[in-house]
Amino acid sequence: MNSSQLINIVDVIRHSFCHLDPRLINHGERVSYILMKMLTDTSYYTKQEKQDIFMLGLLHDIGAYREDEIDSMLSFDMDDPMAHSVFGYLLFQNFSPLPEYADVILYHHHCNAQYYPVPVSNYHRDIARLIYLADRIDIFCVLNDAQELNSFLDTDNYAVFSDSNIRWFRNADEKYHILEHIRTGEYREELTEYIRSQITLSEPQVHDYLMMFIFSVDFRNEYTALHTSYAVHLSEQFADTLHLSSISGRTVQLAAILHNIGKISLSAHVTNVNDYDRYLKELYQNSTLDVTRKILKDAVDPQIIKIIDESFLLLEYWSEDRTVTFTPAPAAEIVALSYLISNILTHSSDFTYHAKLFVFLKKKYQSCHMDDAILLALEKYFQQIMEKTFSSCSSVYRSYHHMMDEKHFLNNILLHYNSKYQ
Repeated sequence: MNSSQLINIVDVIRHSFCHLDPRLINHGERVSYILMKMLTDTSYYTKQEKQDIFMLGLLHDIGAYREDEIDSMLSFDMDDPMAHSVFGYLLFQNFSPLPEYADVILYHHHCNAQYYPVPVSNYHRDIARLIYLADRIDIFCVLNDAQELNSFLDTDNYAVFSDSNIRWFRNADEKYHILEHIRTGEYREELTEYIRSQITLSEPQVHDYLMMFIFSVDFRNEYTALHTSYAVHLSEQFADTLHLSSISGRTVQLAAILHNIGKISLSAHVTNVNDYDRYLKELYQNSTLDVTRKILKDAVDPQIIKIIDESFLLLEYWSEDRTVTFTPAPAAEIVALSYLISNILTHSSDFTYHAKLFVFLKKKYQSCHMDDAILLALEKYFQQIMEKTFSSCSSVYRSYHHMMDEKHFLNNILLHYNSKYQ
């Protein structure tokens, strides 16, 4: 069994976007559906290119997370800088399995612009125009009567839509009833079948898409930047130290990555330690766990959800110093222990001294009257595990700061140069 059998990454992404903002529910999947139907009969793109464009359509707004950015996405202001395109571009460039298409994400709103630090080929600009057309069609139909779409597409103000692309969409809509199937919801069955039969991803690609999505949430502010990274690296080190099988280790890794995916529903506004303390409290409330369950239902192996459920319960017992009245699966204990340490490390620098941290963990097990066999099995290697984790996460933290610097730089360019290229 490999990760492609343990997780349907496309469905995880589809379900997650539904919890980002009510106004964006199913937007990405509808855009990818429009593109999928438009590309059905063309031989211009290969099967692999069609799959890549489908994924670009699904993830084109991955950089959007603030309310004001979503407001701008839903507007039809051609002078809006569309900052979410920059963050999405950087996520694709640094973490996705499609870094060569990152410029498509940057240009998918301002398709005719030319930002000197990021040149774009005509081939990629054409893909950006297709995505923008599908994006605007969906947004227009959500906000307006679909009967008015033709006049909207013919408006001179939207010259960015080429006549050939508009004809392409209209022909596809006439043949495949795209808008009607979106209106009735029939498109979801077609989308599910396409994902099942046509989307082929390798294990590394699944991992990269998943980590890019997680970083799109964690990198929303400095306080949460390493929250998942600490836990994932710790869980991997714990699994290796305990000599878990490769499939068990992969299951633990996926459970650690997906453990808090429900946090996509939480506010990204974290500017100080008090905000982060509030954020952590909200993160471990039942409502966030419920969101995680909804996202993962029918999209991952049930054993992963069971591990996450048990690890949440164990963290609750630990937080209240209650006697642990159940026997958690080893995988659940590893994931819970990883997040307990991650919460400590991202919240306080007092425990970066490894011996002090391990003493704290032993006391936590004792106060909760919990079997500490797994913890004691890690004791001999704990310092080495922590050093490796800090080293790996330092690299992630450098990537975060580099991305934020690039984001600021490119946003300034968009702000000052967009109007020049309209």
